[in-house]
Amino acid sequence: MRHQTLLHCGLALALVGPAPALAQAPEPHRPEGPSIITYARWGTLGAAVAAGVIGFAAHQDADDQFDTLEALCEADAARCALKPGGGYADARLESRYQDVLGADSRARTALVASQLAVAASLALFLLDMGGDSEPDNVPYDPERGLGFRNGPDGRAELVYVLPWPAR
Repeated sequence: MRHQTLLHCGLALALVGPAPALAQAPEPHRPEGPSIITYARWGTLGAAVAAGVIGFAAHQDADDQFDTLEALCEADAARCALKPGGGYADARLESRYQDVLGADSRARTALVASQLAVAASLALFLLDMGGDSEPDNVPYDPERGLGFRNGPDGRAELVYVLPWPAR
């Protein structure tokens, strides 16, 4: 009976194999260098700037088109008559006005996208701040460095203290 128990224990150990001690377990892989969030936050910030520039340009375009439409109406007020249901009676002016509305809509969309990208970038900056990235604790050593002291005649003196080995 005793031999069977030893045989079973030996067989079980042979099948399981040696187990590494907990101290020998490999550390979880931590990637070196910046994380994906670090790159994403700058990417969204760049997208915010790009969308803002596009929105500003589209707004300027809509403004210029509307100024042209106003100049046409000032030159010939009869041409800018409105239909009873709204809109210009002149088909060309109505087409120009629809172009203005389209450019204004594109500008609004780009500016909203820019604001959303800024919010996403801010969220990513805050996410990237978390973690165990505390700075090293460097103790303050007042016995070393540049400083002031009272001189023998009562005037302030600027001194630099060099570290000197203790005896």
